[in-house]
Amino acid sequence: MNRTWGLAAAGVLAVAAVKTALVVQVLMDPAQVDPVTVSGLFAGFTVMTAGVAYVTFTRIRAHLEALRRSRVAAGLDEGASKETVIAQHAVEWGLSQAETEVALFVAKGFSNAEIASMRGCAIATVKSQLGSIYQKSGLETRYQLMAFVTDEVCALAQDTTVAADAAPARVAPAAQPVAPFRRLRQSLPPAA
Repeated sequence: MNRTWGLAAAGVLAVAAVKTALVVQVLMDPAQVDPVTVSGLFAGFTVMTAGVAYVTFTRIRAHLEALRRSRVAAGLDEGASKETVIAQHAVEWGLSQAETEVALFVAKGFSNAEIASMRGCAIATVKSQLGSIYQKSGLETRYQLMAFVTDEVCALAQDTTVAADAAPARVAPAAQPVAPFRRLRQSLPPAA
């Protein structure tokens, strides 16, 4: 992640330097060029370029998140998989994309160290994201998360099989499948 920010900062500075050089070479009289003016132009172009980069990044991220959410909402008939279950519940629980990835890795049985290595982040970051996942989902441990996802996959597979046997048309699985773990989780008192 730090490498990404470093590259972004280097890109902003490079664009600001090119803009400054173009203004100095093309638009300014050589008599007007002094270190203070060039530094001021560079600072101004850096701020403007960083602002444009920030707005662009946030707009693209919002667009990609909207696309992801629409694919998840439309993809109820994708089949029974851990990815499908995590994606559907990520929207319901309000998980970020990073938290969704961590939840999927946990559901697949990876350790915190393995997840951190695969995602290129610190173990503390993974632990923090897991805490957020547990808080948003109402689950308390990685084992509950794994059991919940496994139970939901089984329920989706059963609902999909029943729907496929009952009607030839595509039928989306029930939004709230009745599953033993879900009933158990609902009967437990909320986590403090």
